[in-house]
Amino acid sequence: MKKATPVDDTVPQQIDVTASAKNSVKKSTLRRSPPSKYSPPLNTLHLVTRQQVIARMLDADGAKLMMITAPAGFGKTTLLRSLHDLLIADGKAVAWLTLDSGENDLDQLIQNLAQALQKMCAGDGFSDAIQIDTAAHPHDQLRSGLMDTIIATALPFVLILDEFENLHSPAVLSLIQQAIETLGVGQQIIIGSREKPLLNLARLRARQQLLECDATHLRFSLQETTEFLRDKRQLALTDQEYRKLHEVTDGWAAALWLSSLALENNPDPRQFVKTFSGLNSTIASYLAEDVLSRKPQYLQEFILQTSILHQFCVESCNAVTGRQDSQQLLDECERSNMFITPLDDQRHWFSYHPLFATFLRAQLEQRYPGLSQSLHRRAANWYLEQDRPIRAIDHAVAAGDDVLVLALLEKKAESLLLQGRVRLLARWFDSLKRTSLESKPKLIFVYAWVLIHTNRSAEALALVEAIDNKNKGSIHDSADASVLDPDVFLSYPASMALRTFSLVMLDRIEETAPIWEGAHLLENAEYGPFLHTMLLIGCAYYYATIGRYQEARQALDRVPRQCANTRSLFGDAVAGYMNSMLDMLQGKFRSAAARLHMLIGEQPTQGIARHAADSGFSSIYLAEIYYETGALDKAKRLLKMYLPLVKEAGVPDHVISSHVIYARILRAEGNSNDALQALFDMEHLGLQRGLSRIVNMARIERARGALLDGDLVAAKELLALIPTAIPSDHRDFQPIANDIDSPTLALMRLKIQCNQAAVALPLLKEHLQDAYRRGRMRYALRTKVVYALALTHAGQRNLALRTIAEALQEALSETFTRIFLDEGPELIGLIEEFLDDSQRLSKNALPQALDGGSGSPHISAELILFARKICDAYKETHKIVPKHFPSPPPEQTSRPRNAGNNEVTDRERDVLQLLAQGYGNQIIAEKLFVSVTTVRAHLRNINLKLEVHNRTEAIAIARKRAIIR
Repeated sequence: MKKATPVDDTVPQQIDVTASAKNSVKKSTLRRSPPSKYSPPLNTLHLVTRQQVIARMLDADGAKLMMITAPAGFGKTTLLRSLHDLLIADGKAVAWLTLDSGENDLDQLIQNLAQALQKMCAGDGFSDAIQIDTAAHPHDQLRSGLMDTIIATALPFVLILDEFENLHSPAVLSLIQQAIETLGVGQQIIIGSREKPLLNLARLRARQQLLECDATHLRFSLQETTEFLRDKRQLALTDQEYRKLHEVTDGWAAALWLSSLALENNPDPRQFVKTFSGLNSTIASYLAEDVLSRKPQYLQEFILQTSILHQFCVESCNAVTGRQDSQQLLDECERSNMFITPLDDQRHWFSYHPLFATFLRAQLEQRYPGLSQSLHRRAANWYLEQDRPIRAIDHAVAAGDDVLVLALLEKKAESLLLQGRVRLLARWFDSLKRTSLESKPKLIFVYAWVLIHTNRSAEALALVEAIDNKNKGSIHDSADASVLDPDVFLSYPASMALRTFSLVMLDRIEETAPIWEGAHLLENAEYGPFLHTMLLIGCAYYYATIGRYQEARQALDRVPRQCANTRSLFGDAVAGYMNSMLDMLQGKFRSAAARLHMLIGEQPTQGIARHAADSGFSSIYLAEIYYETGALDKAKRLLKMYLPLVKEAGVPDHVISSHVIYARILRAEGNSNDALQALFDMEHLGLQRGLSRIVNMARIERARGALLDGDLVAAKELLALIPTAIPSDHRDFQPIANDIDSPTLALMRLKIQCNQAAVALPLLKEHLQDAYRRGRMRYALRTKVVYALALTHAGQRNLALRTIAEALQEALSETFTRIFLDEGPELIGLIEEFLDDSQRLSKNALPQALDGGSGSPHISAELILFARKICDAYKETHKIVPKHFPSPPPEQTSRPRNAGNNEVTDRERDVLQLLAQGYGNQIIAEKLFVSVTTVRAHLRNINLKLEVHNRTEAIAIARKRAIIR
């Protein structure tokens, strides 16, 4: 029998925590989609031109997005096809893509988008502007730049995405959102969907860049109903009868079509119209039953039996029905308009209208109870012969044949896992009884891994522990453990690998310590590449949290060798971004950025091209680097793209770092409400999954914002909910996301603002020394900045200036800026003081800031420029006119200056000027970006220099001497 070419192997796929790390081999596993995906479906129905709706859409040339949303049967695809043909006839560049659930895989979506756009580029008007040599560029290279190239041309084009309801992956939806936002003038995306797409449309609505058409717009008018029934379907009815059918169907296209079928050979059409009534929810079933009952018995049985197939061809129909005349019966169905739609130009593959198919399957169960199971089993066997295991397993599951499902999963589950198809596998495994897996360790291993990467790690851990306990019980009951069948139980390494990743996802990584404290687990040469790779990754992640960076890198160095000859879920990508993570912990951001750019390209934010699944978590780390070095726009764009991926599949550290940084970017932009919402989302996610650290870190960040806003009460209330110290069995353990912030730093900030800086100083000093000891250089720098603030509040100005100078010097080589900017105006004020004093300070004059610290930093021109850059960035963000610093030398200023030690400094003059304007200490501190303590110190110096006893005298003397105006 001829092997049929499949129209579509619909695979519900979902991105998981490791799908982003799949190596380049994975790309070869993408299914090749049929040409029918890139063209509107053929339509054998009698069409009515929807002139008003089409005119409305054609007039919306300023819309970036058009949405057609309505339930099944309202003519969405027909309307889109009409619009497609009109645009083509008008010389417009139009791309078409019919979506299915397989596009929930980012790589698959990008491949199919590239195919659709490439087909569009071959048309007139675009081929000259878009020069693409398809012979010189393989498909993977074409897809990596095609969308960017088209958008960059600024030429008008339309991309039509039909059946959008099939997209549910947050990462994919975020990708579409990003594509819409990057469109230029005259570039549009049109969506057809049965459901409201989960896209953020508020901004498009506000800018009048969105056109929405729903069921209200798609309902046939009375005139269109009459035209369809009378002119297209040739039904001779009275005007009153046309009106009656229009009212009963409410202009629903599918119901009108079914009505016309029922009336076509009805001996008494007027009686049918007179008695016909019903709601939309029942019209399809009522009319379909009437239509079906008028067909010959053999054709009814054929239609009912083939309804279990979502798509069908002659060969599949023969296999399911046991007939050999399916070709003739399909031709008869087409001739009689039995709601059958051809899916390709060759008319080889077909499908029933979804409404009709639903009715048919219900009828099959009603007329022939239990037959569907046999039909599904036949379909499964046929798909196996066609080497289409996914469809085969789907039908085996529908048949309720657990034996067949298990047999197929044993053959295919591991390879599908390596391709990242965890949602699909979860659906199949969930259909089975857990007891049926007990003697199949290979499937238990795959199922547990699937649970881990579908946010069901607690279930995975319970499954592994149940199997381990049963294994231990069997060993205990057996006089000789060697008689146990190794194929019945999980191996110790497999159990440990699953336990490790379950605990990581549950934020209990410390509990994996006993697994890794002895390296013998990694040395068994008999492990398969997949298992060995998981063990190496788990070990490296644990070592990273306890500061054993060299050992972590050694484990990562072995990962590529394990993946060299296998299609693994892990590979060079995961080893690459974990090495970048280690670089970042050690403060080596330049090195980390170079690694990440090698993985995902030099410009990962240039639109749709770079957003393959492989780049997901690499991009999260790159966003963190962009943020810390001041490239907030780049960081925000990456985070907007990949936050859905992190929510869905990220480890707790990914969730914390990405959400906190995103909230800080929003706050820096002045969007405090949006920032707060991002933190509430993070907190809700932590509560939902029972991950207390995510909840605590969201509250810590909210407390930081409250402190910056001067709301000490709110900050105290939030931090009172958080344990100040999490007990740890390992003295060096510190979660990765603590580099962004930690409970200790949060509490120290609160003490500083509550006039307890003296209490905070020894604690911060110890904390800082510990961070250096553990090699957490970025965290040490963050701690040093808070330490400098504490010194300022404690009145130790010289030590504060010395410490901030050291921090600036340490940050200079990696251009860290946000570590300083995130601490707010007081820290910026301290940097300004450092700049003001920098010309008068020499290397020997700077006191040591810390006992046992390194030598005083050299105040180079480069360091001064870096400090100025930080201050200017803060002032620009907060719309403040920059102050010139350092102060100009005496000969360049026109203002009088006192001589000798009693000379009033520029900063003291600023304090006097604000004092004369009636401002109090708090307002003066805010305007000068210094602490209130610093303002008081300036006032004391002013009183001594001017030999006065109060503010009034100081202002009077300053005006008399022309120090202020």
